[in-house]
Amino acid sequence: MVRIKFKYTQEIVQAKFVNLIILTDEKESRQLVVITDKPTATNISATYESRKSALTRKKFFERSALYVALSLLPDEMKKLMFIHIDALVDGQYHAHLVRRNADINEPDHDLRISEAVLLSIVADIPIYIDDHLWRIQSTIHNKLSNGTSIPLNTLPLPMLKEALQQAIDKENYEMAKLLNDEIHNRFPEA
Repeated sequence: MVRIKFKYTQEIVQAKFVNLIILTDEKESRQLVVITDKPTATNISATYESRKSALTRKKFFERSALYVALSLLPDEMKKLMFIHIDALVDGQYHAHLVRRNADINEPDHDLRISEAVLLSIVADIPIYIDDHLWRIQSTIHNKLSNGTSIPLNTLPLPMLKEALQQAIDKENYEMAKLLNDEIHNRFPEA
């Protein structure tokens, strides 16, 4: 497994309600891009920024329902937990909250990836991703880049349709075929 961490959120140009969560490996050489909604991205960024000052963090977290819930867990228990991303299902990363040394029959707790990132920030719970998934889904993290590559297999249907139309308009038929195949594979009813 590869340990990853929250790096920043980023807006998508021409997409009013869609933002990206950028997660990097510890060396910050590769990144995983997660699509989310704007309010969630704003909440994650604000939570992350509030960590920089102890006073700001205390004021911010004390108003958070997540903080209240986590305050019930002893620190020793939080240290025994980690978040595991193990699959990509229908364009969504599959994450679990796992207890180290838990009984094999004890279920882990499924999380949306945005919830997992927020939980990681608030409770300092590490995030890991399977090696294979990391290799196929991550891209090079370029700190100086103005843009970010998003894997096709994570794009929602409206974005795929928009990208398909743009590819057709630009007569980029190779890209149009890739996008069309992705739409038909993930959304056969579309």
